[in-house]
Amino acid sequence: MMTFIIILLLLIVSITSTTLLYYALKRINQYENLLFEFQQIISYSTEKMKDVDSLGHYEADDETGFFFNQLKQLQLLLNDVFETEEVEEINDKKETE
Repeated sequence: MMTFIIILLLLIVSITSTTLLYYALKRINQYENLLFEFQQIISYSTEKMKDVDSLGHYEADDETGFFFNQLKQLQLLLNDVFETEEVEEINDKKETE
């Protein structure tokens, strides 16, 4: 009888932990997809900013230049957030070789 109770308890604990783990991994996957979409939006907007100011007219103007430079710095900052992980992975691979 005692072994039956222990087995039943372990079964309940394992089912509960498996279910919790499944939902946690599902939520993590949703967050990863959200971050990937955010990264794509940032990359697209960076490319469009470069296209808009390909001749340097906005950057040279005093009034729009300040706003444009601030926007460019923000874009670079956001790009660095995502590229840091890739750089770290490359550095880790070089260290293992």
